[in-house]
Amino acid sequence: MALPIKIYTKPLLEVSILFVSFRRKPIQGVFRPQAYIREVKRYCSNIRLDQFKRDILYGDQLVMPAVIESPLGFGKHLKTGVLLTIKDGLEEVGKAIVLEIND
Repeated sequence: MALPIKIYTKPLLEVSILFVSFRRKPIQGVFRPQAYIREVKRYCSNIRLDQFKRDILYGDQLVMPAVIESPLGFGKHLKTGVLLTIKDGLEEVGKAIVLEIND
C-alpha cells in the first residue's frame, strides 16, 4: 500500500539540509537565495540560510537548518532526499539535499 502524499501548506517550512557551496564569495549572516526542484519546472521558492557561527566557503559541505518560504508550489515533489538547486539570481551557488522536514 502506498504512503499518502504530503503537501506542505504552511507559509514557512523548517528543514534540515546538507548544503554544498559553489559560491566564490563567502556566505555569511542571513542568505536568501532561490531554491529549485528539477521536477517542478515553473516554480522556485526562497530559502533562508542563517549562518552566524562561521562563513561558508567555496566547496564547504555542511548540515544546517534552513527555512523554505511558500513550499506549497513544490507540491508532492518536496520530500526528504530531494535535491534542491540553490541560485542567487542567475548564478548557481550550491546544491542541497533535504535531510529532514520539521512540520
